[in-house]
This record gives sequence, C-alpha cells and structure tokens, in this order.
Amino acid sequence: MGGTITHYMGKSYTGQGVKNFYKELIQEAKKVYFFKGPTSYRLTELLKEIGYAAIRRGKNMEWFYDPLHEELLEAVYILDTKTLYLQTDAADPTYYGAGHEWVPYYEAYDEERLKDLGPLIRDKQIANDVWLTKGLRTLSKAKTIHDEWEQLIQPAIDWDGINGLLAVLKKKCIGNVHLQKTPKVTHRLMGSLTPVGAQDTLKSISKNLKSRLYIKGLPGCGKSSFMKKFGEEAKLHGLDIRFIWCGLDANSVDGIVIPELQLCMVDATSPHIYDPERDGDEIVDFFPHIEQTLLDEKKIVEVKQRYVNEMELAQDYISTYAGDSKTIKMLYDSTIDEDKWTTLQDKMIATIE
Repeated sequence: MGGTITHYMGKSYTGQGVKNFYKELIQEAKKVYFFKGPTSYRLTELLKEIGYAAIRRGKNMEWFYDPLHEELLEAVYILDTKTLYLQTDAADPTYYGAGHEWVPYYEAYDEERLKDLGPLIRDKQIANDVWLTKGLRTLSKAKTIHDEWEQLIQPAIDWDGINGLLAVLKKKCIGNVHLQKTPKVTHRLMGSLTPVGAQDTLKSISKNLKSRLYIKGLPGCGKSSFMKKFGEEAKLHGLDIRFIWCGLDANSVDGIVIPELQLCMVDATSPHIYDPERDGDEIVDFFPHIEQTLLDEKKIVEVKQRYVNEMELAQDYISTYAGDSKTIKMLYDSTIDEDKWTTLQDKMIATIE
C-alpha cells in the first residue's frame, strides 16, 4: 500500500524578507541529510526519486517547494521515520554523528566544464541578486501600505463580537476534549508570492481533513490573532497544533491545523479566496462584526490600489529574478557528470529506512 504526500512551500517572500521554517523542521527530524552544492534542477529529480521510493514502501511524506520555480523541490521529509533530505543555505548541520550528515555533490560536476562556465554564472548571479533585492524592498513597502489599510478597518471592528465568535467556535470544535499528553506544536508555510502571483497549497494540506473553517473578513479585523488564540486553546486541551504562517507577512498566521480533530481553519480572503465546496466546509463570518458605516471607503480604495500597485511591481521583480535563476540552474546542470550523479542518487535511495 502506497504512502501519501502533503505539499508545502519551502520558503516565502514576505515584507520582512525571505522566510522558512527549516530550522524548526530540522529539530523535528531524527535524521537530516544536508545536500550541499550548486543550485540545481537535477537535485529535484534526486529528491523526487527518494520520495517515490519511500511512497512505494508505504511511507507518508511532506514535500517542500521553491515558490519561484514550478515543481522545484527544496526538501522531502519522511514522516514515519522522521528523515529529512534538504538543500538550503539557511541552515547547516549542528549534530555531526548524531543524526546530521553532509551530502556534498560538488564532485558530481565535470570540473573543466564548470571552470569554463564559472565566470558567466558568477556574473549572472551578481546581476540577478539586484532583482531579488528590489523585489524584497518593494514587498516591504507593500507591507507598510497594508498596515495602513488595516488601520483604516480597525475602528469599525466590534472586538467583543469577534471574541464571542471565538468562544462559540472553541466550545463547538474543541468542547470537553482533553488529551493526557504534551501537545506538539509545528510550523509550516502554505503560500508565497510567485512569478504568477500569490499561490498556496491548501488543497493538499486539507485533503484528508473532515472540517475546514473559512474565515471571511477584511484586513486588520483580527483573523490571524483569532486563529492563534484558537490554537492556544487547543494546546491547553492537549491537542497537537500546526500553525500555517502567512506567505506575505512573516508575523501573521494564514491557518491552523488540528490533526486530532481532523480540522483546519484558514484565512479565506484575498489573495487566497476559498469558499465551501464539500461536506465539512463552513464559513466563519467576521462581517457581522464590522460596522460598514464607520469605514472611509474612498480612503480604503486609494490605499488598496497603492498596495496592489506595489505587489504587482514586486511580482515583476521576483519574476525576473526567477527567470534568471532558472538560467543559472540550467548552466550548472549542463556541467553534471551523469555517471557520478547516478552514483549519488543510488547512494541516497539506499538510505531510505
């Protein structure tokens, strides 16, 4: 019987910089293989081969993607054995001989061909870093504008009404459940800005859950705080919690998953609009607790347009960066020694328990 795959973003491009949870994931894992070498599409093929081999053996997995390149994997995590295969510059091994292992693949390249292309790759990388810097700077400006947008909404919020709604959901969904164990708290990313706009993996994350609660509201009406409070309450009842963090605001939560309740709660407003489509889906409506007459619609429209403009500009910068990154990866991949690469792949597949 085959295992399952759940898909997540490996990192996100936010108003506060590039965010990932690999350090937390490394702490979860018992065994971590750290791949070290040039940026590559071929490493995705290797990681997928590891993944498919594990799936055939009935293992359940999580796959983590680079949001800038469709289908490009940064990591695969075998849940059953807590084994992580990872390529990232954001984390290094710390427990040598106790679960952490380097997997350098520099020797899998033809040294002469790499030397020939090296100066070209270097120049392209230096030039391309400028586009990422511009993209992140523009996302930071967009975040500042979004904060301004939220401040226009907040005076119209009936916070007592929101808190009352939270109390109702706690009673309805958690009730008198009390598990005699220490709850596990984990963190993942569901979405990010990509070359084609904001994208996420909610469909994969929620496919096996019975209940999906979709929060509908406006910026600044407390959706993230609402979910954090719900998650903290679940923890008090001994329930495991997975916080799904926002792909555009590093300090905001876009969703929570409570596996033991077979439930998730997500922000279902722009740019990730979701609506009920199956049994168990339900809207958590904040709009009855927003006094529309107190909103300065003209000012909101103006601020929203400025935000949209900055996000479109950021997407353009990120898209350019992604395109040039693809070229760099392909140049590196053109120098691979196929025999050495096959040897590396066979060696890594043999590590699957």
